[in-house]
Amino acid sequence: MLLVLLASTAIATALLALRVWLVLPRGERAPRRLGRCSLAVFLGSGGHTSEARALLGAVLADARYSPRTYVYCHGDGLSLRAVAELETSGDGAFTLLALPRARGVAQPPLSSAVATARTLALATWHTLLVPLARHPTTPWADVLLVNGPGTCVVLVAVAYVRRILGLSHTRIIYVESFARVKSLSLSGRLVRPFADVFVVQWPAAAGKVEAEGGPGGAGDESDARMRVTDVSRTTWTRQLLNQTSAPPAILAINRAGQQP
Repeated sequence: MLLVLLASTAIATALLALRVWLVLPRGERAPRRLGRCSLAVFLGSGGHTSEARALLGAVLADARYSPRTYVYCHGDGLSLRAVAELETSGDGAFTLLALPRARGVAQPPLSSAVATARTLALATWHTLLVPLARHPTTPWADVLLVNGPGTCVVLVAVAYVRRILGLSHTRIIYVESFARVKSLSLSGRLVRPFADVFVVQWPAAAGKVEAEGGPGGAGDESDARMRVTDVSRTTWTRQLLNQTSAPPAILAINRAGQQP
């Protein structure tokens, strides 16, 4: 009986892994968005929130990106103030979602695991189960924009469940932190295979991705593609959210002449 149970578990795990591999983003052309695009943004406090705010500055003037959901961690007053400032001249079509932080700075592994499990449970309830019960054919958000804090990995994992189930799903845009000049953060390395668009703000960091390889491993041609865009073009964030063409493996912002 135990052998049967173990064999069944192994088969189920293998099938799940195969399904996840089959639905990994591979540069397929995304549908052109002609109407409204619901947007979810994770604000991770500190520098992450400041960077997310800068990203959104060129987006909120466009009424199509509505409604918006801002996800923040409990006790993060900085992110709440940032939302208030961003939405001062907005249409008011936004909601707030508070989650416990998945991992604190220098937090011991055991308590980190407990905190992550709690965050996972609440994120699953608020962003998967409740929306699935209310509107089964519509994802929690059309686009999820994250930029590095560890809790965003949990959000990406939960968002991926609908994709695994073959339902309409959230497209994931990951923007690596401005501070990551020559290598990716741990969050970036974890999210990289699952992001529809992965952005680095320094091309040297993208080079690190190419060296390490992605879903296809080091040297995989499809993983080595990179498109460089000029940082002075403030419309690049809108272009990401529009998803009007096949996403590149890596989008690097050209910061020639700037100092890290």
